[in-house]
Amino acid sequence: MSALRARSRRRRVGMIGGIIALALLYVVVIALYAAGGRIDHAEVSSGGDGSPLVLTLTPVDIDGTAGHMTLRITPGPLGAYSSDQFSMDETVQILVTGTDGSRTIEYGAEEVAGPQTIVLTLDGFIEQWPFDRYTTETLIVPLRADADGQGVPIPYSLTADGRVPGWNVDAEAVSTASMVTEDGPITVLGVQFTVTRAASTIAFGVVLLTLMVIAPVLVLTAAITVYRGRRRIEATMLGWIGAMLFATIPLRNFLPGSPPIGSWVDYLIVLWVIAALIAGLVIFVLAWLRSGPDGPAVASQSADGENGDRARVRAGDGGSDGDGDAGGDD
Repeated sequence: MSALRARSRRRRVGMIGGIIALALLYVVVIALYAAGGRIDHAEVSSGGDGSPLVLTLTPVDIDGTAGHMTLRITPGPLGAYSSDQFSMDETVQILVTGTDGSRTIEYGAEEVAGPQTIVLTLDGFIEQWPFDRYTTETLIVPLRADADGQGVPIPYSLTADGRVPGWNVDAEAVSTASMVTEDGPITVLGVQFTVTRAASTIAFGVVLLTLMVIAPVLVLTAAITVYRGRRRIEATMLGWIGAMLFATIPLRNFLPGSPPIGSWVDYLIVLWVIAALIAGLVIFVLAWLRSGPDGPAVASQSADGENGDRARVRAGDGGSDGDGDAGGDD
């Protein structure tokens, strides 16, 4: 009795421990998601005389599959080149590099200076998901036309800020050569972005992959147990194993970031999960074939044989009784 109580106590402790572990995992994943994705505030100034034009760079979206990062450029405060801080007093062009070719954003005189969206090209390999890493660098120069119609840099400053859920973005200011202008020496500025998956995204992927690995372990355990004759063969298990097999692909496509087919995760985990599930299916079918004809037919034949034996036994008993009676009469 004491052994049974100790065993029951261990089971309760194990169950409580499992529940606590799941709760802690849940809290950790949520906390990582809430804390991730924040861009460290970065700011750099070109120098020069007068109040600078401030440009705020905010990453909006990151697509590792396409290798693109959507960046919003928001002007303001407009500095000495706007009297009302809403529109430019003269035409200002903002040259942006790092896109699919150079791009120029133009704000005409008396035109409201609103935010503009550009797409930067990322350098990296999504096949390394979830530990893929991307870099991109952009140079941004606001220009105004001089007396000869040539573009001349104006004093400005760049600020990188914002938040992209699921990603860690590290913004580092870049300063290049200086140019002497009417406003003094102006340094051409840029920002280098380094993009990696957030810890919450990695945790999400690891948990999902762990669940995928558990599925073939369960299937192989059940199939081997049946093959060794320790459990009864039930044909309905074929449907269960097939469902586990077809559920693998939706789970794989649910991975955050949608890594393309042929990524490292497929060679390391997904391929072998599918192979193990099919192996479990093969083992169960072999056990089913080894057991002989299907159960209903065997049961029917056995029942017919037993009924026949019983009828013969009854007939034999009746004959014996008859002979005995006859002999008694004689």
